[in-house]
Amino acid sequence: MTRTAPQFLRYLACGGTGVGVDYATFLTLGAVGLHYQAANIAGYTLGTLVSFLLNRLLTFKVHDQVGRRLALFLAVAAIGWAASALLLLVLVGWAGLDEALAKAATLPMVAILQFTLNRRITFRAVPVETAAS
Repeated sequence: MTRTAPQFLRYLACGGTGVGVDYATFLTLGAVGLHYQAANIAGYTLGTLVSFLLNRLLTFKVHDQVGRRLALFLAVAAIGWAASALLLLVLVGWAGLDEALAKAATLPMVAILQFTLNRRITFRAVPVETAAS
C-alpha cells in the first residue's frame, strides 16, 4: 500500500465528517424552504471548516502556517463548490434529478478533486527556509 492510500482513507474519514455536516445543513435548510443552491453554499461552508480542522490535525498532521493553509484550503473548497454547483445545475436543473440524490452524486467526484489539490498544494511540506520567513 502506498503512503497515499492510508492518507486518502484518513482524508475520507475527516472529509466524511465535513460532508455529513454539509449534507445535514443542506437538507435542513432545504426543508425550511431555502433554495437548493443557497443551502448548498451554507452547507458547503460549514462542512469545509470542519473538514479543514480535522484534516489539518489528523490527515496531514501540520501545525504551521494555519492562516496560509486555511486560505489555500478555502480556495480548493471554492473550486470544489463550483464543481458541485455545476453538477447540481446539470443534475437538478437540466436532468430533473431529486435535489438530495443529486447532491449525494456530486460528493465522490468533489472528494477526489479536493484531496488531490489539498495534498499537492494546501498541505504539502513547506521548506524550512520558507517556513522561517
